[in-house]
Amino acid sequence: MSEDLGRLLDHAITGTGTVRVERQGATAEVEVVEADRLAVRILRVRVSGESTRGVRDTAARLPDACRGLPERIVPVEVAPELGGAVLRSAPRDVVDREYFEVRTDGKTTDIERIHAAPGVERHAVPFTLTREALARIVGKVAG
Repeated sequence: MSEDLGRLLDHAITGTGTVRVERQGATAEVEVVEADRLAVRILRVRVSGESTRGVRDTAARLPDACRGLPERIVPVEVAPELGGAVLRSAPRDVVDREYFEVRTDGKTTDIERIHAAPGVERHAVPFTLTREALARIVGKVAG
């Protein structure tokens, strides 16, 4: 089921804008900046579903589920009592003050690339994934 969500998303990406697909209670939404037949430039990925896992279990699964990202992510904060968890690129992988940030409440997971320049508010910046990597990440996060 979850792998199907990733493949369904891949087939739905035909241009720019927000692409949303649903399959058996799971939803994937991607803000596409640019797409071609091999890769997709993305601003944000959101995967939601009816998960029975809690925040801790979801946060523990995410580093493996997001293995297709160009950088390894590690937990920064896991706080079920506050309603969520944050994972980021491992500090050794941060380049030019940009890193991946993955946020989850156990049911919805957002993946963004963040730019954090001194004196400027943090903001999401586009990042590129192959279509295959995107489909695999979405499938594993949904699973």
